[in-house]
Amino acid sequence: MPTLDSLGATLRAARLDRASQDPRRYSVRALAARLGASASWLSMVERDVQRPTEEMVRALADELGLEPDLLLPQAGRVPADVIAVLLERPALVEAVRAMRAVSDADVARTIRQIHDGEW
Repeated sequence: MPTLDSLGATLRAARLDRASQDPRRYSVRALAARLGASASWLSMVERDVQRPTEEMVRALADELGLEPDLLLPQAGRVPADVIAVLLERPALVEAVRAMRAVSDADVARTIRQIHDGEW
């Protein structure tokens, strides 16, 4: 059974929210067809029985107006560009682990400093 933080629960809630405005466009069958998938596959994803590929997570996010980088961890996927960076610079893995104890405000400030070249 999906939890509130599960990918399936997130996708289902977003699809049902969209379906409340446009039921035919956001039925399981209609959405699956636009993705080039079967309705049974999409139903299994929404029930957390099936894990979609990164490509399908991105397609679902696009269809449902969601942020793919927030869905990918729920799907147990690491974005390909993040994997490439971690492979190039393995020390970043430890940096990410160390950031667990840092407040969200401090993380945001650090990211801003890096982007601004103040690091």
